[in-house]
Amino acid sequence: MKIVDKRHSLTVHGARYYKRRTRRDIQFIAIHHSATVSGSAEAFAAYHVTQLGWPGIGYHYVVDKKGVISWCHSVETVSYHVGNSNAGAIGICLVGDFRQERLQPVQRAAAVALTKSLMQELGIPKERVLGHQEFPGYQWKACPAFSMSEFRRELTKGGTKALFSKGDKGPEVKAIQQRLKELGFSPGPIDGMYGPQTAAAVIRFQQQAGIAVDGITGPETWGRLFG
Repeated sequence: MKIVDKRHSLTVHGARYYKRRTRRDIQFIAIHHSATVSGSAEAFAAYHVTQLGWPGIGYHYVVDKKGVISWCHSVETVSYHVGNSNAGAIGICLVGDFRQERLQPVQRAAAVALTKSLMQELGIPKERVLGHQEFPGYQWKACPAFSMSEFRRELTKGGTKALFSKGDKGPEVKAIQQRLKELGFSPGPIDGMYGPQTAAAVIRFQQQAGIAVDGITGPETWGRLFG
């Protein structure tokens, strides 16, 4: 995962402040979409503060379309994103309007990895990872506008403790290929298929990173790629 700490750089209200909580109070992870084709943590913070009068941005994390994660609040912050459920929920927003566009693999993989990390850190089971519309009072809201059942299934495989090798396929593999390409290790087609070219690119990356060379994307290689 690539996480950028923006907790002290986003727009905040000059006279209003969010409440705080203990980690034991956190029972849920709420998944949102921004309902905008484009956007950023900075843009959302400015809107939430200047237009809505909130103390700060409503989300704890924002995942952009390239899979880069903006860290907006510590998890102990009780921000505004799911109404009466705010006190016990962490808010993750994926940039995009998934009523009219498709969630792409690299963004999805980053959101899954982040969610799994938070689940492990806070002891939250996958059954308590809910879409905005699954919270009480929001059944009418098309948010995040993609299948949460499918998203929850992905939380039981791959993710931050991934193990991928030749023959594997899926959005996580596509995210690995995209990241290798960004770093200059040509993995061949960005097609979600872990073939010989992808394995060879992983080997070159491992050699440069000074870690065990086997062409397999295990926990250490995943962490180095996305850390």
